[in-house]
This record gives sequence, structure tokens and C-alpha cells, in this order.
Amino acid sequence: MTRLMSYLLKDRNYIWHPFTQAQTAPDPIVVLRAKDATLYTESHGELLDGNSSWWVNTHGHSNDHLVNAIIEQANTLDHCIFAGATHPKAIELAERIIDKLGSPFQKVFFSDNGSTAVEVAIKMAIQYWKNCNQPKTNFLALDGAYHGDTFGAMSLGQRGYFNEPFEQLFFDVDFLDFPTDSNLNEILENAEVLMASNTFAAIILEPLIQGSAGMRIYSIEFLEALVEMARKHDVIVIFDEVMTAFGRTGKLFAFEHTNVKPDIICLSKGLTGGVLPLGLTISTQKIYDAFLSDEKAKAIVISSSLVAYFPLPKVL
Repeated sequence: MTRLMSYLLKDRNYIWHPFTQAQTAPDPIVVLRAKDATLYTESHGELLDGNSSWWVNTHGHSNDHLVNAIIEQANTLDHCIFAGATHPKAIELAERIIDKLGSPFQKVFFSDNGSTAVEVAIKMAIQYWKNCNQPKTNFLALDGAYHGDTFGAMSLGQRGYFNEPFEQLFFDVDFLDFPTDSNLNEILENAEVLMASNTFAAIILEPLIQGSAGMRIYSIEFLEALVEMARKHDVIVIFDEVMTAFGRTGKLFAFEHTNVKPDIICLSKGLTGGVLPLGLTISTQKIYDAFLSDEKAKAIVISSSLVAYFPLPKVL
């Protein structure tokens, strides 16, 4: 038995691959190592990693700077609890990301991936309004959206392949049609009617580009109009920049192409150059202040075991 055959046999025996129908799928590519933009495989020779391994390896594979940063940090502090404790690298990363984002962003919440970053944003928005004694719980999103695979994030995404088995468990979301040159006014009129109901906690958008929907691009003018409308109706604006951030649109963040900023922004993927899982949910001071109280129940009630476990500020 060749080495390739052995790998494939053991893969079939033990591994459950994501988004894969194992009954009909071809054998997976067996990747042995990677450097820069090249994958060195057992099965297909050298391949160009054309999708940056699901849009995460923004600095190439086995980047010396990132590898050395991991080694240095692992030998200093690998993990510590983040409730009631902090550490210098988390502080440094939070300070640097706030500096890059600029006003009005002020507070960074750490998690471990893009889906969780969105899930945190959902909970922030709902609890914000609860703490403000305005229990608004509805959400608005764009048709074709993809925001992740946790249940809240799936609820905000396009119904269909990614989430069809679970739809009966989703919370209700109103979806606006994807904007084109011919339907902009109709969509904005519909959004105006919905937001005027004063029941919407937040609107979530992938700014300017929907990645999983096929790199669908919509206009700056539409995004700006929708954000300004949300401001008028006191609806929290969430930008999911898990895919679009860190230079993918030509600027560090996609919103920098516009004249608007969200209240909450979600970051992951390219944040660590693809070498470690990390998610950030960043809010304004106004959002954060609604959680400050003598009542313990008004504190943010979100965490996970590996929150801020290994931030790498040198990535930025």
C-alpha cells in the first residue's frame, strides 16, 4: 500500500469532513506542508492556495513572523482564564485594533472564531435593549447572507443548503432583497417600513461583499443609506467583517470605503493570518455602557473556555 493510499484509507475511516457528502465526494487532497501561497501535496503535487484556505491565510502559509510569535508566546503564557484576569498580549491587541478601527469603537470582546464573534454580537444587541428596558429582539439581514454556523448566526443567514436541517429552530429574521440597480428604492422603502415598527434590535450586514453567496458586490450608496436609516430608527448596526477585513477589499476594513461605521463589528479569519482561531466582537462605548450597573444580571453573560487564550498582536 502506498503512503497516499494509507492516508486516504485512514481519512475515510476516521474523519468527518465539513460541507462534504462523503458518499459521492472525490478523495480529498492530501496536503503535507505549505509555504507562502503554495500547498505541497501527496496527491496532486504543488497547488496554488487560491482561496487562502477559506480566506484566512492572508500572509501566506508558514509565515516566519507569525510562527516565531507563536513560539515566543507559547513559551511565555499559553492560556489563562479571562474572567477576573487579563494578560499583556490581550491588552496590546485590543489597543491596537481599536487604534486601527478608530472612533467610535472602544471595547473588544474576545472569542474563538467568526461564527462565535457574530453570536456574541447578536447577544450584545439583544441584551443591550433588555438592559435599556426596551426589549427589542427582531433582526434584519440581507438575502444571500452568511454569518456562520452557530444557531444564532445561522438564523441570520440565507435559508437553504448551509442550514436547511435546522430551520425549525431559528429565530425569526426579516430579509431584505439583495440590492441591484433596479430594486434599490423598493428595498429601502421596505426597510423603512420594517425599522419604523420599533421592534428591531439590530441589522447585520456583510459590508459591500457577500462572500459565501458568490462574491456578490453591492453599492456603497446602498450601504450608507441603510445605515443612516438604522440610525434614524435607533437600530443597532452590526458589520460582519469576518471575511472582508484585513485588506481583502483593498483597505484594512471594508467599511473604510464608505462614510459610515457600525455600532458593532465582527472580526476573525485574517486576524491571525490563519495560524490560530480567534474572534473579536468590537463595540462602541455606548453599547458597553448599557451593561454597567450595580445589578449583576446586567453584565454580559457570554464566555467560552478559550476566550483571549492566545492573542497575537504582531499579526497586525
